[in-house]
Amino acid sequence: MTSTVAPRPAQCFRLDSSPAPARQARRAVRENVEARGLCCSDPAIGECTDTLLLIVSELVTNATRHSHGPQEMRIAWDGPEITLEVDDDTPAVPCVRPASERGETGGFGMDLIDQLARAWGTRPRPGGRTGKTVYVCFVFPAPAV
Repeated sequence: MTSTVAPRPAQCFRLDSSPAPARQARRAVRENVEARGLCCSDPAIGECTDTLLLIVSELVTNATRHSHGPQEMRIAWDGPEITLEVDDDTPAVPCVRPASERGETGGFGMDLIDQLARAWGTRPRPGGRTGKTVYVCFVFPAPAV
């Protein structure tokens, strides 16, 4: 499931290439969700937050594994939809691998993102910089009243 356009994210986070950029990204996303007033004690919101944290872990891990590491992450909200963007320095575009190409060393990440996200895609990095941006759109349910 891919889309060609994603809204321009509002908040930027620099991600260090070591020691744990995925942990940095998860922390930033969790804090962003909480700052939005979404309460993880609501079971539906908690489950969605966990799913979103898995998605951001996959995005950042892919950038770490297949490039010189993630450069920047951006987060934007449009109502209940959150868009995450992760930049890296390689133009190689991620894809969902056929089941026959997945195995002990990986190949499951983009399939997982494809199944869990509302949409995802890639585009050149902003500002003419080398590499790409991978973005994911994910929708939260309305909080329980």
